[in-house]
Amino acid sequence: MDKIGSFIKKNPVLIIASFVLISLSIFHQDSFFVVILTYGLLLKLLSSEIIKGKLRSNLAIFIWTSVVIMIGLMFYVNHYMPHGPSYPTGEYVCDHDDRGTCREEYIEDMSKLNIPDWAKFVRSSAGWCLIFALVIAGGVASDKKNT
Repeated sequence: MDKIGSFIKKNPVLIIASFVLISLSIFHQDSFFVVILTYGLLLKLLSSEIIKGKLRSNLAIFIWTSVVIMIGLMFYVNHYMPHGPSYPTGEYVCDHDDRGTCREEYIEDMSKLNIPDWAKFVRSSAGWCLIFALVIAGGVASDKKNT
């Protein structure tokens, strides 16, 4: 019981955040909040003193290699795979904070596109989110003061 009590005293924010994210996940019936919780716990683990030395440097190399692979896949999917038709959204976008030329915004319809699901994921904004998450995790894993 003493270990549980000391864990609760050392990590009250982590416990409250975990409870809130799991509750939101159950309430909204969506796994997004569990993914955010898992990512946060991964960052906490990477920034802790538990992972040191060679394991930490190998994790950093793995994460940065994953970033390079994701950027390469994004380039390949956007330049060498077929694109679906573009339809106007009805919104107008102006350059230079609404002082430049304005044009109608178009979005690509990928619903009937015959490409693999992973390519649709990489082409969507979720691919960019994954790249940014990997960059942050790579930065935390590459931190020299915890090695």
